[in-house]
Amino acid sequence: MARYVNEIKSPVDPNLLTDPISQYMQSEGFSLYNYKGTTLWKKGVGMLTAPQYLAISYTPDAVRIEAFIKYALFPGVYIGEMGIKGFFGALPKSLLADRVYKIEAYIASLWANYPQQQEYPNNNNV
Repeated sequence: MARYVNEIKSPVDPNLLTDPISQYMQSEGFSLYNYKGTTLWKKGVGMLTAPQYLAISYTPDAVRIEAFIKYALFPGVYIGEMGIKGFFGALPKSLLADRVYKIEAYIASLWANYPQQQEYPNNNNV
C-alpha cells in the first residue's frame, strides 16, 4: 500500500504552524531525518517495530502531510513503504495514524478560530 497523503487547506500562515507541529513531533519522540533528499520526521530504527516517517510541507494556503512506515523483509532489511491503513502491520500503522490524525485535527481546529470571510451578493442583476 502506498504512503498516506493528505493536503489540507489552512487559513494560517505556514510559519505559525511550524513551531507547534515541531514541538508535538519532538514530544512524541520523532527527530528530523534526511530521507532520499527530503527532510522528514522519523521515529524508530526498526529493531522492534517498523520505522515511522512523517513528512510535512507547507504552501501559502495548505499543509501537505505524508505518512508511511517501512516494510521489512527481515529485521533491518526494508523493501518498501506502507501507508497508515490496512491490516498488515496494524500496530505500527495505528500508532502513526493517531499522530497524523492529531496533527490534522489541530489544523482543522484553526478554522474555528479564523474569521469567516463575508460573501457579498452579486450586484450584476441590478
